[in-house]
Parts: sequence; C-alpha cells; structure tokens
Amino acid sequence: MNNLPIELELRKLGLNEKEVRIYLAGLDLGPNSVQNIAKKADLTRPTAYEIIKKLEGKGLFIESKEGKKRYFSAQAPESILGILRTRKREIEEKEREFIRIISALGSKYSKEKGEIKSYKEKEGLAVLEEIFSFSSVPEIIVVNQKINPIGKSKLKIILQEIKKRLGKIKVAEINTNRVSGSLIIFDKAIYFPSKKPEGILIENETIVNLFKSIFK
Repeated sequence: MNNLPIELELRKLGLNEKEVRIYLAGLDLGPNSVQNIAKKADLTRPTAYEIIKKLEGKGLFIESKEGKKRYFSAQAPESILGILRTRKREIEEKEREFIRIISALGSKYSKEKGEIKSYKEKEGLAVLEEIFSFSSVPEIIVVNQKINPIGKSKLKIILQEIKKRLGKIKVAEINTNRVSGSLIIFDKAIYFPSKKPEGILIENETIVNLFKSIFK
C-alpha cells in the first residue's frame, strides 16, 4: 500500500515528516516499545522518543506500562480532529486580536505621530499601490487576498515586479472570513476595509511587528 497520499494529508494538519513517520509506524505496530517504533519509522531511538512525547501532547499517542516495560500506542485517526479543533481555536484567537488591533488603529497617539494615514478613492488607492510596489523586504504576508481592493490580478503583477527587483521573496497567503477587509504586511502594513473605497497605511513599527507575530 502506498502511504504517500496519507503522509501528505497528515502534513497538511501541521505534522512534520518525522512526526508522520512515527505516527504511521505506531498505527501499524499497535502498542509497542520506542525501539520498535523507531525501527519501523527508520529513525534513531532518541529521536523517536522525543517525537512520541510531542505527539502525546497533541493527543496522538498514549503511554502504558506493564511491570517495568513501557509501551506507546498511536491513537485512532479520529484523534486528529483534536488537532483541527486546537488549530481552529488558535486561529480564532489570532483573528480576535487582529480585529481588536484594527479597531485601535485610529488612536490619538498614532494619529499625532503621523504613522497611520488614510487614503481614499481611486487616487488614494493608487498611492498605496505605488508604496507597496517599492517594498524591499524578503517576506510579504497577504491576508484575505481574494477581497483585496487592489485586485487579485494587479496584486499578482506587483508581486512579480518585486520578485524581479529583489530576486526570491516569500509570500504567505492567509484567507479567513472573519476579518472584514484585507491586509498586506511588509516593512509597512496596508489595511483595506472591505466596504469602503479607501486604504490605511500603517507605518508604526510596533504595530507592523505585532501583525507579523500574529500571522506567523
């Protein structure tokens, strides 16, 4: 049986390659010793033990004892639902934090420092496009690209221009229905409300770094 499709699906759930190998080995062997699981997964015993303990924390392995012997059992695939629920809670928490930050962007402190500027209508959005197109950072985060007022095709063109100028850049795309608008994060951040023909340029370094930490 070819396990490659299963491995790929497990990778999508956030497990790395070695974790997938250990989990599948555990399912094949049933309750067993670390040494046998390691051999089945073609890993060293210390590495296998470390991974098993991590998977225990995710609810995918359990430990049992018979006398002085310890056995480890891979939990049924249904347990993976626990991972999905945990990831969902984490995403929802990040989204709530994102919404809270966005609502505070118009604070008096930021306005007085001139670090948050609003650009309205077609001409204003064109200014934001130009600012973004001159980005010189190796990583760009795009949240809710599908509803970006710049337009998906135009955004793709701008990213291609940046790649030509800088060489290889990393673009992380995050889509969520809970955030009302779209956000582009580079050395600055640009927020586009979904129902208004305007964009907000955020130059406050603390806020930009906070966005990066949330979405990473």
